Amino acid sequence: MATKRKPIKIEKSKNYIVEDYKDPPKKQVLRYRSKKLDDGTVLTFAVMRGKGPEGGRTELVNIKYPRRRK
Repeated sequence: MATKRKPIKIEKSKNYIVEDYKDPPKKQVLRYRSKKLDDGTVLTFAVMRGKGPEGGRTELVNIKYPRRRK
């Protein structure tokens, strides 16, 4: 099971609270994808070229929590 990573930076904008995590190496990133959850939280993933240590190809880059929940 994956361990919870600690954010390297937390920013507060007008509408979101953003938690940034360490970016993967640029040479290994194919593209970035975002997923919006039902409560308004936006997850941004980096799609990697090779498989990771647990078999996955994605790595979480940042999480945006809305200041006002739906």
